[in-house]
Amino acid sequence: MKTFLIATAAVATLAIGTAASAQDVGHVYGSLGYQQTDNDKTDTKLGSVNARVGTKITPHFGVEGEAAFGTDDDNTAAGRTKLTNKVGVYGVGYLPVSSSFDLIGRVGVSDTNLKSPAVNGKYEQGTALDYGVGAQYHINPEYAVRADYTRSDFQSDKGTANTATISLVKAF
Repeated sequence: MKTFLIATAAVATLAIGTAASAQDVGHVYGSLGYQQTDNDKTDTKLGSVNARVGTKITPHFGVEGEAAFGTDDDNTAAGRTKLTNKVGVYGVGYLPVSSSFDLIGRVGVSDTNLKSPAVNGKYEQGTALDYGVGAQYHINPEYAVRADYTRSDFQSDKGTANTATISLVKAF
């Protein structure tokens, strides 16, 4: 009986969250934020400004595109390294916990370019499989605050990167 009550409460909570987030389906959102990336191959901690545009296709699934441009560089044995740019596309899963709080999972691909004096300019870290988790708190129907963590696994033994992002999301 206890298991049945817990299951019923969980289903009711998800149903309430789904009803609240169903109104977002088909609407476009944009976000602007700051991210910090720890890169194991270059042994750097790089900061950047991050912008995303996306839409929910269903209450629990959407797509988003992302672009990031470096703001902070890091000094390494090879010299000062900076993120030139990163672009990516992701599938995003939403799990509404309440009418104002979502858990998020995302998976996609990205392309990263770094600038380092050791390679006389641009260093292409390349294409990566990205995956991550996060949470989003809806301040009101138009604005939300989102925090997420994304791991990038680069192809051809070019290492991994871990990125933490905080951003303000605006629904249109």
